Amino acid sequence: MGHILYMIPVSPPARLSRPFGTATRPYERLSIAIAVGAMGTLGFSVTAPILPDLADAFGVSRGSIGLVQGSISFAGVMFSAIIGYLADRVGRRRVVLSALALFSVFGVAGFFARSFWALVAVRFLQGVGTSGILGVGIVLIADSFEGDARTRAMGINMTGLQMTSLLGPVVAGLLAIGGIFRPFLIFLIGIPLAVWASRMPADRPEIAAERPLRHLRAALTTMRRERTLADYAGVLAATFVATYLLHGLGLTVVPLLLDDEFGIEVAGRGVLIASFQLGIVLAAIRIGVLIDWIGKANLVTASFALMAVGSAITALAASAGSVVAGLAVCGFGFGAFVPQAQAFAATVGGQAYRGLTVLFWVTIIRLSQVSGPPAGSMIYDTLGPSVPFWSAAAITGVLALAWIPVRRAVSNPAGAAG
Repeated sequence: MGHILYMIPVSPPARLSRPFGTATRPYERLSIAIAVGAMGTLGFSVTAPILPDLADAFGVSRGSIGLVQGSISFAGVMFSAIIGYLADRVGRRRVVLSALALFSVFGVAGFFARSFWALVAVRFLQGVGTSGILGVGIVLIADSFEGDARTRAMGINMTGLQMTSLLGPVVAGLLAIGGIFRPFLIFLIGIPLAVWASRMPADRPEIAAERPLRHLRAALTTMRRERTLADYAGVLAATFVATYLLHGLGLTVVPLLLDDEFGIEVAGRGVLIASFQLGIVLAAIRIGVLIDWIGKANLVTASFALMAVGSAITALAASAGSVVAGLAVCGFGFGAFVPQAQAFAATVGGQAYRGLTVLFWVTIIRLSQVSGPPAGSMIYDTLGPSVPFWSAAAITGVLALAWIPVRRAVSNPAGAAG
């Protein structure tokens, strides 16, 4: 990966509020951002293969166990925008280190939880840290790269995150053979990561941000003036739908499907679920090539079309292999869309409002992750295993057809995301 990183142009150091100090080399700055963000992805992927076993251990229904996934995101709904404001006001480094501490401490606390609601509670507290490390990692990349180089860097970041997320279910499934709570010990990785991230010096902005509401109003005024507000709203809406469907299905319903319909044991479920992350990696690592090939707007349309096809394949699956194929296709579509959404969210407000615009985008992700897993598991429980996937296929299919026409109708082409 090192050779790829050196090929990406880097914006001049003067564009940063302060230099990164000891972490001055481009590959180290990007590597720290990837490592920090990757911790956020582990919050979901580590617990995915053990959901059925946790339901059995706590004596709760398959519909209720989705709260274990949803609770980690609920804190993000409440605090992500505030964390973004703090990143603009007090600097990225302070926020990252504080978020890593919260994530690791309360992640490991899951190992000691012996009641359902205790686990839900510590996952909620872990979610505060998750939002910080996932969102501010994106901000760090946006501070360092510009233009198409920023989108390519987001693709590399997405690749690193999803490689971690791909390995997470596999490692968690293997650890769970010796005890279903052992996967929570994976979050101890946050301790050495915090030591590495501390190489970033304090980067408090030279001009202090306004109070929260003034900061928000100023960001909205900037986007209205630059005629990018409609595009930003569209990216937020599309991000919500994609994450709602694919996290609610790919990381919550699929483990239940593999267990109930195909009798796949916990270690095997982790390997099969990883096909979703593999699809994301294949798309994200080639995001620059894909954009050059068909253009940004057309790639978004193709992304949702692939999500629709993958969901339909999973709904029709007669074997675990078909489920894997459907997840991989969904993942490819997801991986082609998200780096573009990240790059746009990091661009619209400029550096002064970047923490807020990126972390508000993260808020939307967290909102979809809160509502998606419980809804997916309850639909699965009440309406049957294929209904969630057919629903996802229908909704993403409509998005694929509507994206370009709606975008042309409501946005200014000069300030469009694609």
